[in-house]
Amino acid sequence: MTNSADITTKRLLVIDDEEGICELVSDIAEMTGYIAASITDLTSTERLKELNDIDILALDLSMPGIDGIEVIHYMGALPRKPHLILMTGFEHSVLEGARKLAGQLKIPVLGTLPKPFNVQDVKALLLQPLTEQHDIVKQIQKHHQPEFLLSDIEKGLKNKEFIPYFQPQINLTTGHLHGVEALVRWHYGGKVVMPDSFLPVIESNQLILPLTLTVIEQTLEQMLRWQQAGLPELQVSVNLSAAYLDQLNLASLMPDLLKKYAVRPEQITFEITERIALDGENQSSLDAITRLRLKGFYLSLDDFGTGYSSLAQLNQLPFNEIKIDKSFVLRMLSSPISEAIVKSSISLARQLGVRCVAEGIETREIEEFLVSSGCDIGQGYLYSPSLPGSRFTEWAITYQEQYSGQVLYPTVSSPNESHAFCPSPQAPATETGSNKGKNNE
Repeated sequence: MTNSADITTKRLLVIDDEEGICELVSDIAEMTGYIAASITDLTSTERLKELNDIDILALDLSMPGIDGIEVIHYMGALPRKPHLILMTGFEHSVLEGARKLAGQLKIPVLGTLPKPFNVQDVKALLLQPLTEQHDIVKQIQKHHQPEFLLSDIEKGLKNKEFIPYFQPQINLTTGHLHGVEALVRWHYGGKVVMPDSFLPVIESNQLILPLTLTVIEQTLEQMLRWQQAGLPELQVSVNLSAAYLDQLNLASLMPDLLKKYAVRPEQITFEITERIALDGENQSSLDAITRLRLKGFYLSLDDFGTGYSSLAQLNQLPFNEIKIDKSFVLRMLSSPISEAIVKSSISLARQLGVRCVAEGIETREIEEFLVSSGCDIGQGYLYSPSLPGSRFTEWAITYQEQYSGQVLYPTVSSPNESHAFCPSPQAPATETGSNKGKNNE
């Protein structure tokens, strides 16, 4: 780091075997107020000691000798890590892989520079404010520390403070309301707490069974209310935790609950993440999945595209639906790789004869792309955030009154076929905390 006499001056190091690149980045850095240095020949780790005295490292990943990935691992062991700019002439996936590695090692990444790049690309990155290292450490510590005591959560379960919220799923061919996804929220101290804050404590203390059962029962009770309110029959999706799949009694407990609320098993879809479902080492998970399907429940392969599934594996599992991970949906209009993943997922669903759901629809442009690509069901903020049961009922009634009986989208026969779009009613968000993570919609 800079010394006390030079505390306001930021230092940048460029590591690239092309002298022209080193000169370009160094010149731009100096124009924006940095002290810049460069390394073009990295054959030993001795020169990496310079990383202790800089604020930013602009790193070419494809260096001869010690490559960029080795440098990133070296940085990961430093007590104070400089910010990182990644550069390469290789394909975009190489940059993304290196960015992911840096994130795992808690290295702050300012951005990426696919070669060839221009002056403005570099300048835009260097003008970003740097996060102080102690702030990064505090953020990491905050992320890993439980926010709630076990006693608070146990009390919340006893008092039924954990409530299902419902986010609508829309048939992208007709525009009609297809169903909902139930997403758990905790009403605690006058606030709505998102699952990322409490699920780790619940799973680590073997409380996922009572939480899952209370969410399911409240959801079934709400389905009965929707029927009484005159809503059409809705398909309801419920997330199953990986920790719960090892407990094989859900398939045995569900029939009595279904009978109590006059719900058929095929009205319920259990969402199971791709990584867990395709874990060949976990026989108990496969047993639980198969038993649920034998009982008549539908099964959805959640976060599809983030795991490592093969056609053979998918063909061996009793799934009725694949759900494309929202990270690909949100980026598909700007990322050719995400676009390819979304299109291939939709095509794969057709070939397997299963339903395809896309979550993370936030704009009409995203919706239009999915419709033209033949996706079956859509979900996201474009239609509504997740809502508590009574507010969802109001939203659904309004939606049905405005659009009942209208064919809003013609059946898609080709990717280029035109279609019309309906202005779906928006519902205001009611939750506090992040709205971007899984279960946080």
